[in-house]
Amino acid sequence: MPGLRYPFGHDDFREARSTRFQAPQAQADRVNRAALVAVAVSLLVGCSSAPIPPTYTQDELREICERKMWWWHPNGIRGGYCEKR
Repeated sequence: MPGLRYPFGHDDFREARSTRFQAPQAQADRVNRAALVAVAVSLLVGCSSAPIPPTYTQDELREICERKMWWWHPNGIRGGYCEKR
Protein backbone atom coordinates (compact mmCIF):
# COMPACT_ATOMS: atom_id res chain seq x y z
CA MET A 1 0.00 0.00 0.00
CA PRO A 2 1.54 3.27 -0.98
CA GLY A 3 0.55 5.30 2.11
CA LEU A 4 1.42 2.63 4.71
CA ARG A 5 4.59 3.27 6.69
CA TYR A 6 6.38 0.61 8.76
CA PRO A 7 7.87 1.25 12.20
CA PHE A 8 11.03 3.34 12.52
CA GLY A 9 10.28 5.13 9.25
CA HIS A 10 11.42 2.23 7.05
CA ASP A 11 9.53 1.40 3.89
CA ASP A 12 10.67 -2.23 3.80
CA PHE A 13 9.43 -4.48 6.63
CA ARG A 14 12.50 -6.74 6.43
CA GLU A 15 14.79 -3.76 6.87
CA ALA A 16 12.79 -2.54 9.86
CA ARG A 17 12.87 -6.00 11.43
CA SER A 18 16.62 -6.41 11.02
CA THR A 19 17.24 -2.96 12.56
CA ARG A 20 14.86 -3.65 15.40
CA PHE A 21 16.41 -6.96 16.44
CA GLN A 22 20.02 -6.05 15.88
CA ALA A 23 20.73 -4.82 19.43
CA PRO A 24 19.30 -7.83 21.34
CA GLN A 25 21.19 -10.23 19.06
CA ALA A 26 24.43 -8.38 19.69
CA GLN A 27 23.73 -8.52 23.43
CA ALA A 28 23.08 -12.26 23.22
CA ASP A 29 26.36 -12.71 21.35
CA ARG A 30 28.22 -10.85 24.10
CA VAL A 31 26.53 -12.94 26.81
CA ASN A 32 27.38 -16.18 24.98
CA ARG A 33 30.99 -15.08 24.50
CA ALA A 34 31.30 -14.11 28.18
CA ALA A 35 29.86 -17.47 29.24
CA LEU A 36 32.29 -19.30 26.98
CA VAL A 37 35.24 -17.37 28.41
CA ALA A 38 34.04 -18.06 31.98
CA VAL A 39 33.81 -21.81 31.30
CA ALA A 40 37.27 -21.85 29.69
CA VAL A 41 38.84 -19.98 32.62
CA SER A 42 37.16 -22.24 35.19
CA LEU A 43 38.42 -25.34 33.38
CA LEU A 44 41.96 -23.99 33.31
CA VAL A 45 41.88 -23.01 36.96
CA GLY A 46 40.12 -26.20 38.09
CA CYS A 47 42.55 -28.46 36.24
CA SER A 48 45.68 -26.76 37.45
CA SER A 49 48.84 -28.66 38.21
CA ALA A 50 48.71 -28.00 41.95
CA PRO A 51 49.57 -31.18 43.87
CA ILE A 52 46.86 -32.61 46.10
CA PRO A 53 48.26 -33.61 49.51
CA PRO A 54 47.37 -37.04 50.93
CA THR A 55 44.48 -37.26 53.37
CA TYR A 56 46.56 -39.05 56.00
CA THR A 57 50.32 -39.26 56.49
CA GLN A 58 51.98 -42.66 56.85
CA ASP A 59 52.42 -42.10 60.60
CA GLU A 60 48.70 -41.37 61.02
CA LEU A 61 47.80 -44.48 59.02
CA ARG A 62 50.12 -46.58 61.20
CA GLU A 63 48.53 -45.19 64.37
CA ILE A 64 45.02 -45.90 63.08
CA CYS A 65 46.06 -49.43 62.18
CA GLU A 66 47.62 -50.10 65.59
CA ARG A 67 44.62 -48.59 67.39
CA LYS A 68 42.39 -51.19 65.69
CA MET A 69 44.82 -53.91 66.85
CA TRP A 70 45.78 -54.77 63.27
CA TRP A 71 49.28 -55.31 61.86
CA TRP A 72 51.20 -52.51 60.24
CA HIS A 73 53.69 -53.60 57.58
CA PRO A 74 56.24 -50.93 56.66
CA ASN A 75 57.05 -50.77 52.97
CA GLY A 76 59.73 -48.62 51.34
CA ILE A 77 57.79 -48.09 48.10
CA ARG A 78 54.25 -47.38 49.29
CA GLY A 79 55.13 -46.30 52.82
CA GLY A 80 53.31 -49.22 54.44
CA TYR A 81 50.01 -51.01 54.63
CA CYS A 82 47.65 -52.32 57.25
CA GLU A 83 46.53 -55.96 57.55
CA LYS A 84 43.69 -57.33 59.64
CA ARG A 85 44.77 -60.08 62.04
